[in-house]
Amino acid sequence: MNDSTSATSPGWPTRWPKDSFRGFWTWLVAGFIALLFIGLFVFSQTSKPPTNVDPLEFDLLIAFQFVLEGILVAIVIAVMPALSKFSLRELGFRVPTWSNLGIALLGALAMVVVANGGATLIDRLAHSQHQQDIIQIFKGLHNTTTIEIFVVFAVIFAPFAEETFFRLLFFNLGLRYGGFWAGAILSGVLFGIAHGDIFAAVPLALGGIVLCAVYYRTGNIFASMLSHALFNSVSIVALLLMPKSV
Repeated sequence: MNDSTSATSPGWPTRWPKDSFRGFWTWLVAGFIALLFIGLFVFSQTSKPPTNVDPLEFDLLIAFQFVLEGILVAIVIAVMPALSKFSLRELGFRVPTWSNLGIALLGALAMVVVANGGATLIDRLAHSQHQQDIIQIFKGLHNTTTIEIFVVFAVIFAPFAEETFFRLLFFNLGLRYGGFWAGAILSGVLFGIAHGDIFAAVPLALGGIVLCAVYYRTGNIFASMLSHALFNSVSIVALLLMPKSV
């Protein structure tokens, strides 16, 4: 039975069963993760980043984030088949095709344009040169090992974890009840605020919508993960090669 309000897309499991994304566990998992990110966003707006970064403290912070998000990722992956009534393969955990990889590359380019262009526009409108807290912290790092840990986290783990949260869970939840744009806006907004910076929230939310489009078009979660990883890689390379211009 097609109980979904979203339009059918080739290769996309939009024929949601009536009991998909319903019940106590759906709203417990989705609500807890959403409130966690909202709470972290509020906390970040009331605290200031350290001017001097201790490498050990930064490494411990990354380790804590890795453990926390790793637990949440494991929970989401474990419960998604029961919540959505689709297998992980049907939800996009399968080997990407060459077409998927091409779309992922285009998605990364679009995300660079949308997210970075949006951030530049906001800076001009606000007459400021705002930088995310994490960028300021990264620029203060001088320990090679700490920088390497950060790069691995940003390029490999963060895309996997964040695509699991925002595309696999929240986009599909919105898609189930309101179609593509409901899912994309829900996912994008949470993705934007999860980065803890009010200036970057809108540009990153737009970038999150691009990632939703990649996932929706390919039906492959690894495609959006690749787009995300490429975007983060471009940002880090820019920070390393042109620190004063970023």
